[in-house]
Amino acid sequence: MTENAASPNPFATWCVVEIMGRIRLAGFATEETHLGQSMLRLDIPGPDGELRTRWFGGGAIYSISPCSEELARMVASNVDPAPVKRWELPAPERARSDDGDTLWDPHAEDDELVGP
Repeated sequence: MTENAASPNPFATWCVVEIMGRIRLAGFATEETHLGQSMLRLDIPGPDGELRTRWFGGGAIYSISPCSEELARMVASNVDPAPVKRWELPAPERARSDDGDTLWDPHAEDDELVGP
C-alpha cells in the first residue's frame, strides 16, 4: 500500500475500524476526498488475497484502532466485508416451460434440471 500523496499530512495505516459501533472491519486505511467530503478508504484483505475496498464518511466511524498488518489481516479473515448479503436480494425466479413445469431451480445442487 502507498500513502496518499495528495495530502500534506497523509493518513495511511493498518487498523481495525468500527462503523457506527456495530460493524468491525480491518484493513489498510487512507483518507480520500469524494463528493467534496473527506472519507476513509479501507482496503480489506480477503481470504483469496484480493482487496475489497469500502469508503466511509467520518460521521459513520465510531473508532479507528491502529495495529500491525498481521493483526489487521487476522481480524479481516474473521469478518465479511460484503456490502450486500445474499438474503437481502430478491429470490431468483425459477425458469418454467410453456406448460408451467419447472425446468431449472436456482437452489438445486449443481444447476441440475428438475422435473415437474
